[in-house]
Amino acid sequence: MQTEHLSNLHAGWIAGGWLIAVAVTSAAYLVLVGTGLLPQGPDAVFGVAAAMAAGFFTGGLFVGFRWGDAPILHGVALTFLSVLVWFVGSLALPGQLDSWSGPTPAVLGLILVQLVASSAGGWVGRRAMLGTATEAG
Repeated sequence: MQTEHLSNLHAGWIAGGWLIAVAVTSAAYLVLVGTGLLPQGPDAVFGVAAAMAAGFFTGGLFVGFRWGDAPILHGVALTFLSVLVWFVGSLALPGQLDSWSGPTPAVLGLILVQLVASSAGGWVGRRAMLGTATEAG
């Protein structure tokens, strides 16, 4: 059965998944910094991308495993919420906009990392949930 419909999106799961994704991203980034594995200079974006991929995969996995309906759309919604938070933050702190943004290719690449990781996590979580449900039944 196809579950990718806008009516299957749940705002609570989107917010919860996003909070989990941000928390895991922050923890992964702190681990990279604390262990000295974060590249320095222009290559630092790769460490940020790795932390972001781990965090948003985990957030998508949580939503896909707990909610199960529309895992790809929930992944897209997690990414959209990140863009929305950045936009509201840039409006609330207009003088700080330069420090919030980086080179355009890096920012767009990180948004794409969020999108792919959260959608993949949602899909894997849904597959795991369905596998568990069919084995138990």
